[in-house]
Amino acid sequence: MRKLTYTSVLVAYVWGLAIVCNAQNCPTILQCPGSLQTICDPTENDSLLWNEPLYTWSPLLESADLYEGIADLSMRARICQTGGAVAVSFKLLLDLDSDFFSETVVNSNELPPPGIIFANNGQTPGNTDDTLRFDKRNVPNTVKFKFVLEQHTSNDTVYAHVRWNTEDSPLQYLMPRLPEGKHGILWTITQDGVTRTCQYSFQVTDCASPVLVCGSSILDDIGPDHIFPVAASELIEYVGDNITTPANLEISLRISGTGTGFPLVDGQPVTTLSLDCAHLGDNLLQVWARDQHGNTANCAVNVTLTDSVFSCSALPRICAYAFWDTTLLIENVNSRLFWQDPSGAEWIHQLDSTRAGCNVLDTFPNYLFAITERCLADPLNGVTTFDLLLISRHILAIESLNAPWKIIAADANSSGSVTTNDIVQLRRLILGIITTLPGSNGSWRFFTEGCQFPPNPFEAVNCKDYYEFTPMPFWAFPEEIRFSGLKLGDVNNSAVANNLHQAAERSTTLLEIPDPLLQKGDIIDVPVRLQQAGEWAGFQCNLPFDPAKVEVLDIRPGASINSQEFAAAQPVPGDVRISWFDLYPGVILPDEAMFYVRVRAVKPGRLHEAFLPEKHSIVSEIYTPNGETNNLEPIFHAPFTSEDLETQVFPPAPNPGSAALRFPVRLKQAGIVRLEIEALNGKKVFAEQIQLSEGAHLLEVPPSTFPVSGVYTWRVNIDGQSFRGKLVRI
Repeated sequence: MRKLTYTSVLVAYVWGLAIVCNAQNCPTILQCPGSLQTICDPTENDSLLWNEPLYTWSPLLESADLYEGIADLSMRARICQTGGAVAVSFKLLLDLDSDFFSETVVNSNELPPPGIIFANNGQTPGNTDDTLRFDKRNVPNTVKFKFVLEQHTSNDTVYAHVRWNTEDSPLQYLMPRLPEGKHGILWTITQDGVTRTCQYSFQVTDCASPVLVCGSSILDDIGPDHIFPVAASELIEYVGDNITTPANLEISLRISGTGTGFPLVDGQPVTTLSLDCAHLGDNLLQVWARDQHGNTANCAVNVTLTDSVFSCSALPRICAYAFWDTTLLIENVNSRLFWQDPSGAEWIHQLDSTRAGCNVLDTFPNYLFAITERCLADPLNGVTTFDLLLISRHILAIESLNAPWKIIAADANSSGSVTTNDIVQLRRLILGIITTLPGSNGSWRFFTEGCQFPPNPFEAVNCKDYYEFTPMPFWAFPEEIRFSGLKLGDVNNSAVANNLHQAAERSTTLLEIPDPLLQKGDIIDVPVRLQQAGEWAGFQCNLPFDPAKVEVLDIRPGASINSQEFAAAQPVPGDVRISWFDLYPGVILPDEAMFYVRVRAVKPGRLHEAFLPEKHSIVSEIYTPNGETNNLEPIFHAPFTSEDLETQVFPPAPNPGSAALRFPVRLKQAGIVRLEIEALNGKKVFAEQIQLSEGAHLLEVPPSTFPVSGVYTWRVNIDGQSFRGKLVRI
């Protein structure tokens, strides 16, 4: 039998109501909820309620036995005390198989017999062919639960409740235990021909955390293999849940202080941990349990590891970690020792690196000595045009860098201050004009662990860049000597510390380049455009060309961007690098050239044949005003033939999608713009009319505009021109 969605059912019933408008203000429904109401169920499941395989089904639990929660569904209304009789009713709309269709209705005007309701009557009221036994207790029908409407009046207020009772105890009302899922209710009250309604949806969900009891602390020896495995099951004394069976409970564990929430690695629970020599002593392990509805509980067990045979003894390590994330080990760092002997001779010793990224302290001078760190690798690591934008905002007092260490990182030329010259040097580095930053002693700066910068970090007195040690046996040194590192020029933590450091996932914006057929000697200006409209705060890109096929003569900005912070260079033939940012970004539309590349053909052929994507020297990326970074990917297409920028409406984005909807438009001249969005049934869900100036704009429609997911149509009218299309909301 065809089912209706909950919203459609409510609308259908509302259309059927006779609403009479007159001067009286009653009846008036008080406090009708305007959003989804959550009914929290902490109780255990009763398999004799709401367990009818033909009609009930829980996809999450993969069972026809729905758990149930006590639901207090009530309505209060103010009535006219001098008016006529009052009629109150409800329609309870149930989705019993969690397919987002409310197929079953319990109507207080046609209440079913005890223990049953009539399923699949949402579209066909009065259907009694599908009998659903929601109460399967082995008792007579006279004591089975049935749905009733409890109603009473106090002064000018009517109180109505959805309740259960039994034929044996008709005056004993119970709040019903309704099944899991999203359902809805429609209340109706009528007096003297005036009808008021209240409709809202509610959700019955399990909210009880599992019961988890940990066992006693553990004391053990790590043993000669240096590994001590700990299984989560060994640490649990008892675990159970009100709904989820023990077999379906997820169990995981972590070392306390290494994360929050339910522990997952690659999306899977951690059932076993391996403790090693780094975990000698006390280790507080958190054990977690999670039921099928996401409710969690945790407890802790202390595991103390000893090393009775000293198998874990090792030479001290010198390690450098990222200042902004002390879990990120920095690779390619050189550790050096400095000391002076009694004769005044100065000695420098560079330590060997280990595979783990740390260096081993294997030399112990008999004199006072210092340990320093230096990294010369990849000065461009983490340095992008977005850093230039952030530093510019800081210098101009538009938005200060929000941490003292970022100010140190912004001091690209190590002058002890942050000035425009730092931006100049970083831009030269990005464009390949220079390969190292002037005044720097490497691409990172290192400080002793625990360094706390004051608001003006250049006045720090407790942040040394070295450790000093007096002569002593190797076993008296700290097991690990830790430095904190700052990547010069990186003020937004984007530097990659090591090859295990996973960069955040990004969206991709396409950069469209025409693909003309060139004859030898042809000189053309190639317009480069964005495929996606939006507000952009800056970008950087690399267009590597084969100099044996085309010669790049010039790069200039287009009219769509502010040219003040536009810079381009070609440090070697064919290596085109471009950097641009704008402190006050504007809208850029897809058919507006961001910049032009003037090329001369050395050999005949299509332009894309000269492009060398494998030769990228810097990452290509583009930035939104709120700081999001998208990958910028060049693509070639047929040459753009029309330079006439007429009034135009571009496709909205995201489509399909669920976020705020944005319509890019261009007006050739100032005018009135009207945007309308309709559901497929013709119901208008959004309309806005606005006077806009000439140029590019983004019209935004909030996600709340759309009542349900599905297909909608849109129309934009601009001074007699009409643009139409469809969109999908998910």
